Amino acid sequence: MTIDLPPAPAPDAAGDLVTGFPFPFPEDRYRYSTNVEPAGTPSVTAAGQWGAAVVDIDAEYHHELDARAAVLASDPTRHAVLPHMVPAAWDAMLTLMRELALAYPDHMHLTATGPDTWQWRNDLLGVEADFRYGDQATLGEEPLRYITSQVQEDVALLDQRDEQLFVDAGVITFAADWSFGFDVGMSFLEIHGPVPRVKKMGVITRAHEFLKRLQPHQPYRRTNWTLTIGRRLDVSTEIYPEWGPDRETIAHVDDTEFGALVHLRVEVQHLIRLPDSGALMFLIRTYMLPLEQLAGVEPWRRRAADVLAELPADMADYKGIIKYKDRAAQWLRDAAPTPPSPEPHPGLPRWPATPPEVNVEAAAFLIVSIGGDPSAAQTARTWVAKASESGATRLVVLDTLTDADDVATLRRALDESVTGTRVMITGGQFDVMTALAVARAAGAIADELSAHVTSTDDLPVYCAHCHTTSRILARPGETVDCPGCSMRIEIHEHHSATRGSFLASAADAGELS
Repeated sequence: MTIDLPPAPAPDAAGDLVTGFPFPFPEDRYRYSTNVEPAGTPSVTAAGQWGAAVVDIDAEYHHELDARAAVLASDPTRHAVLPHMVPAAWDAMLTLMRELALAYPDHMHLTATGPDTWQWRNDLLGVEADFRYGDQATLGEEPLRYITSQVQEDVALLDQRDEQLFVDAGVITFAADWSFGFDVGMSFLEIHGPVPRVKKMGVITRAHEFLKRLQPHQPYRRTNWTLTIGRRLDVSTEIYPEWGPDRETIAHVDDTEFGALVHLRVEVQHLIRLPDSGALMFLIRTYMLPLEQLAGVEPWRRRAADVLAELPADMADYKGIIKYKDRAAQWLRDAAPTPPSPEPHPGLPRWPATPPEVNVEAAAFLIVSIGGDPSAAQTARTWVAKASESGATRLVVLDTLTDADDVATLRRALDESVTGTRVMITGGQFDVMTALAVARAAGAIADELSAHVTSTDDLPVYCAHCHTTSRILARPGETVDCPGCSMRIEIHEHHSATRGSFLASAADAGELS
């Protein structure tokens, strides 16, 4: 089963969208609140920061502006300016131009050319305009429509009259399950009437009073959030038939697709009293991050899982996520990073997973291949080919270091090596550990030695009772019969690089009285 969705951001943009994502949860539970704070200062998160500018431009700039243009072309009701709000629309446009020029001086330019004339240039879009403030003929377009074609934020303008706020103008193309066309002309309190709990908790009343007291040049901000299936900016009531079924379909996708499709959707809302008209401007900027990327920031993964798991049913139902919020919480919990493998016991040797590289700065090499393992032979051939390009190279091939003649051959090769020769050994664990011990005894230092073990099935085991070293097919922690004295011995997780062997002692020593 598939869900048709807009394209995801390009890979090179995805990282920026994470570092600039406004993660909305300061606590492990969520309840409605006004959660306002002064705007214009960066908010640091576990992945980066956000909020340095009132108007934010990111890697999705051109894509989101194209999406807005498409929405407005298909549904003109997303743009409305009631007649008495025309001055506020001009005020909003000029305010946003000032914010853009302040935040992005290399790309955005606003210049006063007279008492009420201005020049505007947006280098990112190649847009330039000379206009007279309040004269639409000089701009060529309704001012709110003009400026929202250059910012990623939705814009709503509220008129304050009769001690109330009314949404009387705006361009809202990325609504999260509400209808701007229906709400135009309604009061702030009427619009938020359906939100559960807020009346009983007094949240909306407090927010309403706070907004009425806002002053020019003192912007505030807040966040709001929900979940969205797919990277859909426009999940408005008007096109519910396009995205509503996704809430059912998402139940039938596998976990991999679920993590890619379900997005945490966050709105950063800036609240600004416009200086000339006195209207209130709401900027609503939408950010989305799929769970699979959210889970990559561990503090976010844990907290989002806790918030979703605890979220009351009535709030989840209002947000439209009741059918999949529990699965989202569990998905995030299951996405916990795998604990790192425990470090090897400090008494055990650590062998590299792949053959070490040849040090091409060395002048001489002794390559030692021991045993019949084809991978050891291949490793030795690779080393020889590379080493031969850099200096004198000698290859010694041995059957096993349980054979005294092979041990003697290795010792002679080491004795004949010049100072600084790099000794590279490959084979099974017994032979490699034994060969390294022989090399150390011959005077080789750690920087001159490297090894690759092809099998850890066998061990060189030193019996503390008969003082013999034997080749044994076992692992540390196991008990075996000592080939030297027949005593039942336990192989300890303790090896000596000098001896090239593991220590073993009587397995029943702890039972002796």
